[in-house]
Amino acid sequence: PSIGAKTASEAGELKLATAFDGGAAQRAGLASGDILVAIDGLRVTPASLEGMLARHQPDDSLKIHAFRRDELMEFTLQLDPPAVESAQLAPRSGKKAEVASARRIAWLGQ
Repeated sequence: PSIGAKTASEAGELKLATAFDGGAAQRAGLASGDILVAIDGLRVTPASLEGMLARHQPDDSLKIHAFRRDELMEFTLQLDPPAVESAQLAPRSGKKAEVASARRIAWLGQ
């Protein structure tokens, strides 16, 4: 699951570098620059975040405590599914494909 944000480690603290538009963090009211301190009452660090999230499923709700400047705030965040990062390659067809195939064979051999 995903919190819908990019995080950064700063002096051992877990900081939201970017809250993605429409992502879980933004929907919960978190903002870039917030420092996450606890998830469901347990201290969170840059090293522990992934493990804590791995215990949950998409759509689970988490109680987040974060500092915004000097104010401790509480948020309820509903996890997003993991981001899908994939690409699909397909061969060309037609004359350009024949030229590319001939070049590939010339370069790599049979």
